[in-house]
Amino acid sequence: MARYGCSALIFGSILFGFLGMAHGADKYPTRTIELVVPFNPGGAADMGARAYSDVLARHIEVPITVVNRAGGTGIQGTTYVVRGKKDGYTLLGSTDTPLMVMPVISKEVTYDPLKDVVPIGYFGYAPSIFAVRADSPFKTLAELIDYVRKNPGKLKNASAGPGAESNFNLQLLCHKENLKIGSIPFKSGGEAVVALLGGHTDMSSNTVASLGPHLKAGTLRGLAVSSKKRHPDFPNIPTTAELGHPDLNFEVWIALFAPAGVPQHVIDVLIPAVEKAFKDPEARQRAMNAGLVVDYLGPQETAKLLESGLATIRKVAKAAEMVR
Repeated sequence: MARYGCSALIFGSILFGFLGMAHGADKYPTRTIELVVPFNPGGAADMGARAYSDVLARHIEVPITVVNRAGGTGIQGTTYVVRGKKDGYTLLGSTDTPLMVMPVISKEVTYDPLKDVVPIGYFGYAPSIFAVRADSPFKTLAELIDYVRKNPGKLKNASAGPGAESNFNLQLLCHKENLKIGSIPFKSGGEAVVALLGGHTDMSSNTVASLGPHLKAGTLRGLAVSSKKRHPDFPNIPTTAELGHPDLNFEVWIALFAPAGVPQHVIDVLIPAVEKAFKDPEARQRAMNAGLVVDYLGPQETAKLLESGLATIRKVAKAAEMVR
């Protein structure tokens, strides 16, 4: 009996140890989370991620470090997350550009946006604006279009990259109106704005997040906002729909993703924490201060938005001869 009792005690201790290890393995999170933004600082994705990262860190009770991994209009940073560890400690805070536009127009994309990432939540969006410097002779979009027709190729546009929705709006406008505008790609929306302000380009089709401070300061003039309705911060700027271009309404939306393959218990922790952070008044105010329109959507709604957006981009890109 004593020998049996001793064996039982040893077995119980081992079993308890294994259960404890398993419980520890399932505990998440226990250390710093890397939030990868696949663009340089200053653009909509970066501003959005920094607006909510501190708040999310409080809700999830571990530090969150925002890391900019730019390149290929978001492709390199997205690939880094998709091909990295599936443990929940590397997440993607991005616009839809590398997941919705680049897979359609770039041969460099090796991931499947519908299979290789898991949507966690949608934070909001940044409409695009066609803008010029305040000293530009163009007061309206119609004036700019008329000039380009008479002077093809003379104007230069500063873009945040070939796959940016803002640039997509411009290319679609050029296709529809048979216009020729030179587009100079930069690594971020912020860099594109610097080029415009410095007189290196004549205009920029860019996000409100990047252009907003300069529009408010009066150093830039907005000609049209690519959205279904006017931006609350700039009610005097007409929409592209009002100006006769209803299909130029691609908006840069911002969401949080995990790489596919992350354990379900990690997803179960992230989703409610992200919802709380995205709805937190502090995060929302930070985002609005950066020119974003804040609107939370859950993971299923975000997945549907991505799927429908991909279908729309494919259709428009084919018409504009932009398909890879």
